[in-house]
Amino acid sequence: MNESQKEQLLNNIHAAMYDVPERIQMRQLAHFYNADPAYGKGVADKLGIDIKRVEIFAMMNLKELFAATSEEEYSREAEPVV
Repeated sequence: MNESQKEQLLNNIHAAMYDVPERIQMRQLAHFYNADPAYGKGVADKLGIDIKRVEIFAMMNLKELFAATSEEEYSREAEPVV
């Protein structure tokens, strides 16, 4: 993929995710980051989400990730527990 195509991909994903609740964005960003850190960072940057928080969620297993990003547990201010 050339740089123009990568930028278009990031723009398309941003457009699809910008109005999704942050906890769901974070869950998806963790998957993107685990697939390719540059991809996860690119989408996080477009969404204005700190990549350091994404990295914490990306270290979790699926059960932990789903629990940490549940409606009951997720908080923008709180650091996730690993």
